[in-house]
Amino acid sequence: MKLIADTHIHLYPCYDLITAFDNLRLNLQKLAPAASRAAFFSERSDCNYFAGIRDGSVKVISDDFRIEPLDEKDGLVLIEKNDSVLYLFPGRQIVSAERIEILALTTDMAIDDDLPAQDVLNAVTDAGGVPVLSWAPGKWMFKRKNVISELINSFSPDKMLIGDTSLRPTLWKEPLLMRKAVKKGFSVLAGSDPLPFIGDEKYLGRYGSILNGPFDINKPVSSIRKLLISSAATKTITGKRNSLFETIIRLRKNALAKHL
Repeated sequence: MKLIADTHIHLYPCYDLITAFDNLRLNLQKLAPAASRAAFFSERSDCNYFAGIRDGSVKVISDDFRIEPLDEKDGLVLIEKNDSVLYLFPGRQIVSAERIEILALTTDMAIDDDLPAQDVLNAVTDAGGVPVLSWAPGKWMFKRKNVISELINSFSPDKMLIGDTSLRPTLWKEPLLMRKAVKKGFSVLAGSDPLPFIGDEKYLGRYGSILNGPFDINKPVSSIRKLLISSAATKTITGKRNSLFETIIRLRKNALAKHL
């Protein structure tokens, strides 16, 4: 089955949720009109939108779609008026002691920040999630590049994935460590990684991965976990990253928002 997926989404208090989900569903559809759609939350420790939507404490009311729990635990589905669907999977974003970003896809279990990166990756697996070593501006450089290199050497491709985001400028070639990981057989997933300031939700669904492999619509959560780590499944990056100017502007707005 062919899926178009944004593998790194956030929702924040400053976002209009209807606008955020409209951008996500419509942008993904533009990237691959014939594919089924999916999105993976990667929430910080102070955000719990996936759980809130699932238990009803966060209301998302639209004339164009509705969001319902899946029969299988830990999943949601966005259903449009024409009955087309967008699968929504939980996930957390953890910042390790070395200030490296690690995603825990398909699990909403809380994992503490500030643990050593290797411990975080193991904790994600223990929680039933899929660990992703995520690229972020400046966080794969200098002293931290040695940590990233060691993690790539220590983990196998069926135990960890690599993450890319729209914040990596288009003129920034694939980082050396990412190329090293790909040569060792690691898969790279792509995601929009929107930032916590008003308006950045427009990037949801603009950058993602086309996933080709077995996917059971009756067991979407368990089957997507297997698909993500499967060496037989193909994972192709699609969509658009930012220009250098766009990346600088987004990071500047993010920095200013932190001081408001």
